Amino acid sequence: MNMLEITLKADRRFEVGGLSVFPLTSTKSGDLAFLTGPEAFDAGLIEVDELDPPEVTSLAVTNLADVPVLLVEGEMLLGGDQDRSMNVTVLCAAGSRTVVPVSCVEAGRWGEDTRRDVVGSGRHAPGSLRAEKTLNLRADLGSGADRPTDQGRVWDEIERQSMVHGVSSDTSALGDVQMEMERRIADQLADVHPLPGQVGVVCAIGTTVIGVDLFDRPSALSSYLRGIVAGHALDAATVSADADPRRSGGDPVKAIEHFLARMNESARYTVPGVGLGEEFHLRGGLVGIGLTYDDALLHVAAFPEPV
Repeated sequence: MNMLEITLKADRRFEVGGLSVFPLTSTKSGDLAFLTGPEAFDAGLIEVDELDPPEVTSLAVTNLADVPVLLVEGEMLLGGDQDRSMNVTVLCAAGSRTVVPVSCVEAGRWGEDTRRDVVGSGRHAPGSLRAEKTLNLRADLGSGADRPTDQGRVWDEIERQSMVHGVSSDTSALGDVQMEMERRIADQLADVHPLPGQVGVVCAIGTTVIGVDLFDRPSALSSYLRGIVAGHALDAATVSADADPRRSGGDPVKAIEHFLARMNESARYTVPGVGLGEEFHLRGGLVGIGLTYDDALLHVAAFPEPV
């Protein structure tokens, strides 16, 4: 799927936790059979474990399904020695064990004494953290799961989120901040549902686009939509009120169209995917990361470049 083959449904926007959420639809859909991470966890067809010995920046994913499993950049995996977030989007081959690159989003827990089973959370990290992680990601160090990022910046962003939202966590866990934020906006999150044909979502605060996620089919978007929106809602309290179009007179639709155009025009470099397919990185006034398989887009995420 080409990123241009989408329609912005500006008239179907809705508000969640200070966000304006805009659907992206398409009349096309990918034909590769796969399960998303949430689908695979729900069906008991995925196992995620620590390596032996454990590594902060890696987890082992065993796909028990007879089709590939898609794990998406920013997806939160809770448990193990520490909670983690996916650094890149990975398509894990059927019946395979894949070592995936992750960042730690829980600084204060480590070791067998506190280890828990790794589970899918249905959550996504906030766009500010995803942007920092993607900007500092190194994908030129070899094959496999070598995708390190600046872990210190990730922990700094979690601390900032904790302070902004007034949430104390014994283990400095992003999940604790998310749980409290989701409680505060539970009624709004309950109303988050995809439109027919929706394959993507744009989250904005006023005229400031803070994140775009685009998938190859509606079912994939549906698996992740609520988690992506809830993740971006954490950032809503940190953006200046000057971004509010009611005060600035700006046009969020034009801002979104400009951002989507930049996604298509950005400089792109490609490396072999951690699992199946090819991973690509976007630069040039924004940061983005995505995955293709047989030249078909499976997922892309993009954010304003952190300053």
